[in-house]
Amino acid sequence: MKLIAKFAVTAAASLFLAGCLSSAFELGNSAAPPTNVTVIPGDSSATVTWTGVGNVQYWLFAAMASSITTENWNTLPGGRALINVSSPQLVTGLINGSTYSFTLNGRENKGPGGTGSPSVSIIPRPAGGSWTAGAPLGNDLRAAAFGTVFVAVGAKGALYTSPDFNAWTPMVWTAKTLPLATSTDLYAAFHTGAVYVVAGANGVLMTSPDAVTWTAQTTGTTKTLYGVASNGLGGYVAVGEQGTIVVSTDGLTWTVVNSGTTQDLFGVAYGNGVYVVTGAKGTLLSSGDTSTWAVLSSNTAADLRGVAYGVNSVSQTLEYVAVGAAGTVITSTDGTAWTAQTPLTGSNLNAVTYNRQFVIVGDAGAVITSVDGTAFQMRDSGTSSDLKAVTHNIYGLSAVGLAGTNLTSL
Repeated sequence: MKLIAKFAVTAAASLFLAGCLSSAFELGNSAAPPTNVTVIPGDSSATVTWTGVGNVQYWLFAAMASSITTENWNTLPGGRALINVSSPQLVTGLINGSTYSFTLNGRENKGPGGTGSPSVSIIPRPAGGSWTAGAPLGNDLRAAAFGTVFVAVGAKGALYTSPDFNAWTPMVWTAKTLPLATSTDLYAAFHTGAVYVVAGANGVLMTSPDAVTWTAQTTGTTKTLYGVASNGLGGYVAVGEQGTIVVSTDGLTWTVVNSGTTQDLFGVAYGNGVYVVTGAKGTLLSSGDTSTWAVLSSNTAADLRGVAYGVNSVSQTLEYVAVGAAGTVITSTDGTAWTAQTPLTGSNLNAVTYNRQFVIVGDAGAVITSVDGTAFQMRDSGTSSDLKAVTHNIYGLSAVGLAGTNLTSL
């Protein structure tokens, strides 16, 4: 009798377990692929959009190839699958200049994937080739920076901020008010780590952790400050008129140091352990410790307005690029010896940044790009306004200028 009871319990347990396993391995259904699949090439990235059905889970497949299917994606170079994605989907980590292909399929209730959508191919490229204008902001804008949000500053204490933007989220600027006692023209903006810095006339310099709450700092000078940079490790340098340089180890306490020149100083950048400062009449300075500054030969008498540090994509070496009046461009691999490059335009060049390529902006809407600091390409900015500053987020660029001109490029 006990044996029969034991058998009954075992049989019941087996049936229960079998039911659980059957349920565990029960799959849903495959689904039709999404429609209207579009792939927008970006800077080292692509944005994929499509029209889907609400109860369908979509998988995105991508590879460095001229075409792709849902069956061969893992046999192709750089093949990857992104699970349960939604439109729009940003795909990052791509190599500019290489061909990539994309396809999607769908399933319901975690079922097997259905037929893939037709393969779509694109070639990602650096931002800076094409530009889109935003609505004018009114005030002259002279500097811009990006941290977690964009910051643009300019005449009469103008301050605007914008959330990060991408291929499907346009840049939208919002006017903010700085706690300034009087209207003060602002010429510099920078972000490093967790600190935004803006500076301008009368030695005004303000910092913020979030671009919302700003605190005025004492700089020890009443001279106009035109540029700010940081080494990313807590050191800061701000430069300005009549050779003014003020330095800080935390962005809060600033000290005036001797620059060795009385020329106006407009731009500053940090790279490879060296700060490089540009200024009027071809002035170039450098320092490794921010206390002692060396005067360098720039091989030009033109006013040098901006400087950036980046990678020469051709030689894979690091270099500085400085720009200035009458289309002047000079380059250096060490910050000490500089070489003049052939100007592409007679317009004054006001600023340069680096984001997988050098991007230069200037008067009359001038925009120039270069992957190596030697060969240059003029770009159509779509504006004739003077552009005074350019900055970047991870995959895009923002340029600002007179009369509130603001442009974006992806």
